[in-house]
Amino acid sequence: MTLHNPTVDPATLDQPEPMRLTAVAPRYAAYRVLGVSLRWVIAGLVLALAVMPGAELEGAEAAARWWPLLVVGLAVLHVLVAWREARARAWGLREHDLVYRSGLVVRRTMVLPFNRIQHVETLSGPLERAFGLLRVVCYTAGGLSADLVVSGLEQPDAERVRQYLLGRIRDLDPDTPEPTSARLREARSEEVQTEEAPTEARAEEGPAGGALGPEADVRHDR
Repeated sequence: MTLHNPTVDPATLDQPEPMRLTAVAPRYAAYRVLGVSLRWVIAGLVLALAVMPGAELEGAEAAARWWPLLVVGLAVLHVLVAWREARARAWGLREHDLVYRSGLVVRRTMVLPFNRIQHVETLSGPLERAFGLLRVVCYTAGGLSADLVVSGLEQPDAERVRQYLLGRIRDLDPDTPEPTSARLREARSEEVQTEEAPTEARAEEGPAGGALGPEADVRHDR
């Protein structure tokens, strides 16, 4: 049996549709700058504490003059790159997939089809909440870690994206369980119906005294 696997000419492929992506929230750049700055401040303090005990050694005085300049220069460079990279991030929803673009030097565009998504959640740290930001985290089947994390969304946008993705997942797979709130409402409705059924049955049978009344009259007549 011969395997038939002809070569596809790239020139014959259809042109891809242009992707119209939406930039992340403007506050995301400030969030990234503040986060990177805090990390460098902590690193500078740790380095200063490590250098102080040997400041009296020979040659340590000269090193103590230039290492702060080196740390500050690296910190400023990192902050500028973080700010520019945050401004370059964008995301988009299409009919069949979710798109997220990130990276500055190495540009990365991830496309996640809806039919692969099994679970969606939103996450935020204390600093993100201070800036009103949320992350949308998507998991696929068999994945222990997140397959796509859309960072830099404002809280209302992130919640709408999450609800939209959950709706599309249910449309593609009717067996997907409903959200916990819907299941709770359904369970409470069933409990109410179960409690009302015996009450209606007792109402149809009538009061216990009425059921025994004729028998008592018959025995009295005898």
